[in-house]
Amino acid sequence: MKYTEYDEKTLKHLQSLELMILKDFIKICEENDLTYYMYAGSLLGAVRHNGFIPWDDDLDVIMFREDYEKFKKVFISSPNEKYELLTNETEEDYFHTLSKLMIKDTRFEENWVSQVNFHVGINMDIFVLDDLSDNNLKRNYQLKRAFLYNKLLIMSKIKLDDLPLVTKLITYTGYYILNLLKVKPFTIYKRCLKFLDKFKDENAKCVFDISATAEEYPQIFLKEDFKDTIKIKFEDIEVNIPKGYDNILKSLYGDYMQLPPEEDRYNHITENLDFGRY
Repeated sequence: MKYTEYDEKTLKHLQSLELMILKDFIKICEENDLTYYMYAGSLLGAVRHNGFIPWDDDLDVIMFREDYEKFKKVFISSPNEKYELLTNETEEDYFHTLSKLMIKDTRFEENWVSQVNFHVGINMDIFVLDDLSDNNLKRNYQLKRAFLYNKLLIMSKIKLDDLPLVTKLITYTGYYILNLLKVKPFTIYKRCLKFLDKFKDENAKCVFDISATAEEYPQIFLKEDFKDTIKIKFEDIEVNIPKGYDNILKSLYGDYMQLPPEEDRYNHITENLDFGRY
């Protein structure tokens, strides 16, 4: 796996700023009665390490679609001097279905940033949970369409070189066709939201993280596992995790309490890390 070799001081500095983002994010959620959960590697870090995974360089939370949309409205309607929100509503060329809460005037950028006209600061990822149909035929259709929207979003803006030859040819072809037709990521994202809205069902048994459908297997979870939150220590604060965290972590990582071999400990490949005034 690819891995950025940080010196200990730099990594701790980066993690401290990400923790600052989390604290301020939690404050906004509490003030506006919004529910969040630690997610992915950050959920694993909370449970296994009571904080960051030692080699991890990012921070992840997840929200149900309704709370996620409310958070975006709250933040966009009252921007502050400290943070900015990178999302499809604030940047029409942004090509993900998740948002990034970023510290202004900092940089945390990977190699694809040279292909876009926006910057990425030190940030926290905010993922989304959407309802998944209980009907098997509808579910398969929903997941395949979600997969397609994710691929189209990425292909509409960037070319990825680190791919098998056939996949690379397909993505390059998609990139040139979408750009020839002047299809913006924002247009694809709005169609994606309209599609997801058709499956909105408070009684649905399962939910999924649409961003993960860009991979081979989508992340599907029982909604029941997110029904309640519990508090757990994360560095010097307490954070929300789903009550069904054990099922979620097993789904994501298998035997999650076992440390992976060193060659499987991965993070982002940063090409530009700048702490700004921090």
